[in-house]
Amino acid sequence: MNPIIDKIQLNNLLKEGYFSFIAATLTVIVLPIHVQFLPPFMILWGVFWLIEKMFNAENKSDITTINKLFFLLFIIYYLWQVIGLLYSDDLRMGYSNLFGRLSLLLFPLVLTFPGYAIRKKAKYLMKIFAVSTFIFILFCFFFALLRSLNYQEGGWTFNPHLPGFPWLNYFYGSSLTLSQHPSYIAMYVLLATFISFESWFDYSLKFKHRILWLLLGFLLIISQYFLSSRAGILISLVLVPLYFTRKFYILGKRRFAWIWIILVIIVLVPVIAKNQRVDYLYGSFIHKKDDYERKEDPRFLIWKSALKIARQNLLIGVGIGDVRTSLASEYEMIGEEKMAKERFNAHNQFLEILLENGIIGLVLFISIFAVMSYIAISDKNLLYGVFIFMIFMFFMFETVLYRLAGVTFFSLFSFLLLHVPENKNIR
Repeated sequence: MNPIIDKIQLNNLLKEGYFSFIAATLTVIVLPIHVQFLPPFMILWGVFWLIEKMFNAENKSDITTINKLFFLLFIIYYLWQVIGLLYSDDLRMGYSNLFGRLSLLLFPLVLTFPGYAIRKKAKYLMKIFAVSTFIFILFCFFFALLRSLNYQEGGWTFNPHLPGFPWLNYFYGSSLTLSQHPSYIAMYVLLATFISFESWFDYSLKFKHRILWLLLGFLLIISQYFLSSRAGILISLVLVPLYFTRKFYILGKRRFAWIWIILVIIVLVPVIAKNQRVDYLYGSFIHKKDDYERKEDPRFLIWKSALKIARQNLLIGVGIGDVRTSLASEYEMIGEEKMAKERFNAHNQFLEILLENGIIGLVLFISIFAVMSYIAISDKNLLYGVFIFMIFMFFMFETVLYRLAGVTFFSLFSFLLLHVPENKNIR
C-alpha cells in the first residue's frame, strides 16, 4: 500500500479521534468485568487524547459555559483534596487516596474536550457498557453454578452453600460477584438497565432489536435481587417506576405508568422482602419473625461517630489521609473494637467528604451535583437525570469514591452522558 495513503489515513484517524474512541471502548468493556484491569486502558486513553490534541490543535470543540463550569468544579474539588493532604498526619493514606482518585481529573479532561468519534458515538459506548455488564453477570451466575455442582459416588449433587459457611450462597452477594463488591456491581447493573430501557424506547431501531434490549433490561433488574445490595434494591424500587412513569407520560399514556407502579408493588416488593440481607434491616421495622437472628445495621452507629468528628473539624475536616484513623479512634472510645479493627469508612459519601475536607469540600461537591442537575433539566436528558438520582442515592449509603470502582464510574459517566442526547425517536 502507498505510504502516502497510509499517512493520510492515519492523519484522518487522529483528526477524528478514533484512537481515543478505541481506548474509551476498551474502558467501558473492562469496567464491569474487573476494575483492577482498568488503569492501563485509562492511561492509554489519556495518551491517545494528548497525541490527538497535539496533532489537531487547531480543531477546537464548542464547549458551553455550563460544561466549562462543570469541568472546573471537578478540578477545583480535586485540588481542594490535594490541600487536604497538607494537614493530614497519615501521608501514606493521603497519597494513596489522591492517586486512586486521579480519574476525577482524567475523565473530565478527555470527555469535556473529546474527539469527534466519541461525541458522535457516545450512545454506542453506553450500549457497549450495558452489554459488557450483562455478560459479566451471566458469567457470575455460570461460575456460581459450576461451584455448586459436585460429582460424588457416580452422580451429580447441587449445593449452593459455601463449605463451612452454610449461611453463604454462591448465588448471592459478594459470593456471586467474586472479588468485586456487590454494591458497585449493583450501580453498574442499574445504569445498564436504564441504557437497555432507553434502547427499547428508541423507535429508530428494528423491533426485534428493541425486544432484545427490553429483555436485557428486565434480566439485569432481576439480577439486583441476587446481588443483594440493599441500596441497589431500594433505588431500583424507586427509580424503575419513576422512569417508566416519565416515559409513558411523554408517550401520552399515563394510565400505563400507574399500572406499572402497581405491578411493582404487588410483584416485586414481596419477592424482594424475602431476601435475607434486606430482611436483616427492614424486617425489624415490621416486627417480622424468622428463624434467624437479625443483625443491627452498623451504619447508624457509624454515622453518629462520623458526625461527632465532623462537628469538631467543621471548616476544613481532618484531612484526606486521616479519616479512617479518626473513625477508628472514635469506634474504640465507644467500645466497638471490631469496627475499629476493620477501620470502617463512613458509609456515606457526603459524610466522608465532610470528614476529609470540611464544609468547603462538601459545598464544592454538592455544587457538582447542582450543575449536573441543571444540565440534565436544561437538555431534558432523562438518562442523565436517572444517573444523577441513582448515584446520589448510592452516595447516601456507601462511600463510593473510596474505591477505584466507584470513583471511575462516577467521573466517567458524569461526563460521557453529556454527549448522549435525549432519545427523540419516541412515538
